[in-house]
Amino acid sequence: MTTLNKEQLKDLVDEFVSFQINEMTQEDMYQYLRDIMRQEIICQRNHLTLQESLKEQIDEYDEHLYGLLIPYVQDREGAYEELQEFIHDRHANDWIDN
Repeated sequence: MTTLNKEQLKDLVDEFVSFQINEMTQEDMYQYLRDIMRQEIICQRNHLTLQESLKEQIDEYDEHLYGLLIPYVQDREGAYEELQEFIHDRHANDWIDN
């Protein structure tokens, strides 16, 4: 086995990661990112409970989203429609930036 210096080892890691990413399907990438993001949320809770930590993180992302997601995950009547309207409104002007 060839011994690599630090730079070569870093390059090997980068190339291997690039190779793996190029071989992934869009579904594979989605699942991988979803798993990583879930793990980051769970690990960042520090002294707070998971729900408190998650609320803080969601509020930082969008101050209205937590209030929409709670009824949705509790399967309250009309919650799906409210969440879809919120998503639609968030992306209503996306075409302007493109």
